[in-house]
Amino acid sequence: MQDTPTSDTDVDFEKADMILAEALERFQDEGVNPYVYGSALMEIGIAALVKAGESEATITGLAREVASRLAVMMDGTPAPRS
Repeated sequence: MQDTPTSDTDVDFEKADMILAEALERFQDEGVNPYVYGSALMEIGIAALVKAGESEATITGLAREVASRLAVMMDGTPAPRS
């Protein structure tokens, strides 16, 4: 079996995952409301995608994909806030 070379993007995703895992742990340890830290992280993510030149339609589509994927993975998904 041949190893697939790791791309720079894969390495960056691994770095981001490690950083975000630490941040999530810190938010939980500090008792920050999940809605608050979720909204803050989402804002950071959207700002990064805008800076990368992604369109509003692309960003909205990505958000829908993530929400759909996570809803399937999570038990007891809370109802969306209106």
